[in-house]
Amino acid sequence: MRSLWLSLAAVSLLAVSANAQVRVDVGNGGVQVDAPGVRANAAAPTAAAHRGSKLMGLAVKNRDNEDLGKIEDLVIDERGHVRYAAVSYGGFLGFNNKLFAVPWKALTLKHDTSNNYWVELNVSKKYIESAEGFDKEKWPTFADPEVNAKIDAFYLRDTTNPNNTIKP
Repeated sequence: MRSLWLSLAAVSLLAVSANAQVRVDVGNGGVQVDAPGVRANAAAPTAAAHRGSKLMGLAVKNRDNEDLGKIEDLVIDERGHVRYAAVSYGGFLGFNNKLFAVPWKALTLKHDTSNNYWVELNVSKKYIESAEGFDKEKWPTFADPEVNAKIDAFYLRDTTNPNNTIKP
């Protein structure tokens, strides 16, 4: 009888450990997983957020580090997302600059080890010089889908692809 009770106790312990639950804690510091034979911690991913005022005046460069201008303004769409950056380029000593509406998704925010920031646009200097710009006093009608399609088609192309197809 005593061996029966010991056997039942052993089986019960095995059953409890077999049905052990996995515990996952998600907190501000990350994710912690606790399971039989497994223990893991992972840092929470961080999403970068930048103030609009800090983006104004940022240099715009291409991959060859050529100066393509600077961000003068941002265009926000009806959902509250940044749709375009108004990039100034050309002119002399700030005079006669043209503005270019560059799709925000064509730009990549970059920084070096000294936390110097700039924005990268994957086009050549010659390419942006051929772009249709606008005057500070006469902005495009961004509510017009044809205007958006034309701007997007110009900048959202894969310039490394000989077919020059639009990026997804």
